[in-house]
Amino acid sequence: MRRFLQYLIIFNSFLLLAQPNTEIFLFDATYDSGKLQLLNGKNISNNEGYDNQPSFINDNAILFSSTRNGQTDILEYRDNYGSKTWLCFTEGGEYTPLKIPNSNKVSAVRLDKDGKQRLYAYDLRNGENSELIKDLVVAYYTWFNDHLIVSAVIEGEELNLYATNLTEGTSRKYQTKVGRSFQKIPNSNLVSYISKENDSIWQIKSLDPLTGSARFIANTLPGVEDICWLINGTILSAKDNLLYAMDTKKNSDWKEVMDLKTIGVNRITRIASNAISSKLLIAADIDAKEASDTGNNDANTQTTPTTDLDAGAIVQKHIEPYNSGDLEAFANAFSENVIVSKFPNEKNYEGRQELKRNYEGSFKVNKNLSVQVNNRMVLKNMVIDDEISTKNDGMNRHVTIYRTGNDGIESMTFVSNSKTTTNPEIIVDKQLESYNKRDIDAFMNTYSKDIKLYKYPNDLQTDGQAAMRKSYLSWFERSKDLRAVIKKRIVLGNKVIDQEEVIANGQKFNAIAIYEIENGLIKKVTFIQ
Repeated sequence: MRRFLQYLIIFNSFLLLAQPNTEIFLFDATYDSGKLQLLNGKNISNNEGYDNQPSFINDNAILFSSTRNGQTDILEYRDNYGSKTWLCFTEGGEYTPLKIPNSNKVSAVRLDKDGKQRLYAYDLRNGENSELIKDLVVAYYTWFNDHLIVSAVIEGEELNLYATNLTEGTSRKYQTKVGRSFQKIPNSNLVSYISKENDSIWQIKSLDPLTGSARFIANTLPGVEDICWLINGTILSAKDNLLYAMDTKKNSDWKEVMDLKTIGVNRITRIASNAISSKLLIAADIDAKEASDTGNNDANTQTTPTTDLDAGAIVQKHIEPYNSGDLEAFANAFSENVIVSKFPNEKNYEGRQELKRNYEGSFKVNKNLSVQVNNRMVLKNMVIDDEISTKNDGMNRHVTIYRTGNDGIESMTFVSNSKTTTNPEIIVDKQLESYNKRDIDAFMNTYSKDIKLYKYPNDLQTDGQAAMRKSYLSWFERSKDLRAVIKKRIVLGNKVIDQEEVIANGQKFNAIAIYEIENGLIKKVTFIQ
């Protein structure tokens, strides 16, 4: 019976193999005044079979359990490159991967082929592993700090709650009959867990792992034991394809906030948030047809072009009428709600009609109006053109970034030329050389102390040298075949825009990097993926 229970708990999702695949979706998220908004959704696992139990290392790096060759192992996904790296190579299957606080290691529950189930630590630099708790069969868990673990332990036919102090080598049993969800409660020294002492009504409770003190918070959704805390004290949960929220500061009522059926999600099984609740991970079953239709496309923008050729052709539709002076055809190349901005995201105006009003004067007074594309980069639905525009009063060189959809150009962002006294390519080439050598010191010497890395258009991902060094050092250590190649380059004033192909751990992926140089060092990088 004990062996059966182990397999029932850990392999619960495998019992659904005949049903839709489980995938991991990543969203940008906002929650305000009871309204949840999920943007820029994408399937980051895109893998046949089991993908589940996601968690954030940081805003850029994500862990989850994924199937390869019939076995479940730990996979790391890097959002800035769209890359995937396997972190372990044991004969057992790994589940519930979490970053160990203040450490360059991750932890995971491992089920070996002989039936042994334990919690292990895995070194991110070399994959070496060690057993964390030798005498307890941990099924689910979370880290309270870097040496204290709160877990659900298999004992007979029950899951019981333990707090284990790794420094002291002690484990204390605080609760019987608990569920699988353990979460640090934001802005507190407490952990939440699911109490199943009442078989018909499950409860969310808080635990002080140092004292064992527990308090009631709220009832779960009926029959649901997976929750996720947001930084503002809101709890998210899900039933089938519906997301629910509860504001614990106001009441204990669940409110439906979103239906994910529109993107093919039938059964949400896990939710995870980053530290500041600006991103959400959702593990869910999807229909095979929906998986085929959506692939790696943004879940909330299913009309987005999926090929470079599509995006380039869409942008080209506005250039020809611009050069021929056809204002109506020019405007119709843009979507109805097009946004026109200055780089990175200073909005000038919005809407096709407003665009027509802004360009109408130019079309009337400039007889020699034209634009010439000197260089073009295309990546998925994004296009970057190096352009020279001609008007009656002369010529102007600038770069324009276009985001396209099937309704036309959805956004147009102008990058202006700027004066510089030095060649910005020199320092960018030095950082590329250091990157390919995986020389972290030489690589970091090409960046300013206050370096900032952004995801286009203006989503701050990394702030400062220390955070950047930590992230890239781990990447260098684990990617022995790392190499970046520049496919195209545009230089505009103090900016260098590179279209890059990166090889890491046997995979190829592409990105566009916009480098901004000040005083001979790279001060800001904006990534488009």
